[in-house]
Amino acid sequence: MTPVVLTHHVPAPPAAVYAAWTSAELLATWWWPHLPDTTYQIDARIGGSYRIRSEAAGIGARGRFTELDEPHRIGMTWIWETGEELSPEDTVTVDFGEQDGGTLVTVTHVVVTPGADTSGLRQGWSDVLARLGLLR
Repeated sequence: MTPVVLTHHVPAPPAAVYAAWTSAELLATWWWPHLPDTTYQIDARIGGSYRIRSEAAGIGARGRFTELDEPHRIGMTWIWETGEELSPEDTVTVDFGEQDGGTLVTVTHVVVTPGADTSGLRQGWSDVLARLGLLR
């Protein structure tokens, strides 16, 4: 298993940043706003599912929530969708900590495929976190 860990500072309080991850309406404002056909489905409860999908781009992510500790941590499974293909089920933890009047977001994505190339995954999370960083 390979952990990919990224951090990003968001100039908004932890409660607001946590809500941006657990509300489909808020997620749509920052996750893939450049893909206008993206759909966001979130059932933010332990065992509840989420799905983010762009038919035009042929990509998506889905999984279920394994931990919800508002406003500190979200744990979830992660399956990447490319066309009709699905990746193995990874785990993702998102931690929210107060820092400098905002929130330090730490994403830990544990890849279960041995020897997997994580460069695309790292870039994808970096892009998403940069957009999240625009929240106020």
